[in-house]
Amino acid sequence: MKKGILIYIVLLLLLLPALSYSADQYTFSRKDPILAGALSWYVPGLGQIYSGAFLKGAAFFVIEEALLIGTILTFAELKLDVTGSIDIGLNIKSKESPGRKEQRKGIILGASFIIIHFVDVIDAVNTTRKYNRSFEKNFYTDVGYSADDKTYTLEFNQRF
Repeated sequence: MKKGILIYIVLLLLLLPALSYSADQYTFSRKDPILAGALSWYVPGLGQIYSGAFLKGAAFFVIEEALLIGTILTFAELKLDVTGSIDIGLNIKSKESPGRKEQRKGIILGASFIIIHFVDVIDAVNTTRKYNRSFEKNFYTDVGYSADDKTYTLEFNQRF
């Protein structure tokens, strides 16, 4: 009889954390889509990196920065000044009269930058939602109580 009570106490101590289970304890792995969109708005690709899509985030960062630099270089002249042994300066002046071809190139690059930037923000939100859906499908826990049998059940489901 003492052995049965001891086993019951050990099982109760092992299952006590499961009995106090709350779904709020396991929400820390979910990502916030609004935060991902805001991160990508300020730093291109950071929302995708936040959601775990590192390669996609790096690609958005490189593409957006290349388009931005290309747009700036189309309409501006950069000149690096090195004076003496200490002073280094960068002068940026707008081109006085860019040709029609340069104007078209700059407008196309600028418009492409704006379009890609909005696509980046939307993709960051969608990537985060996709991450959250995959997390919910791959991990499931449940604690149940049967009033008829007066028993508790603990169920874990993890797909790999």
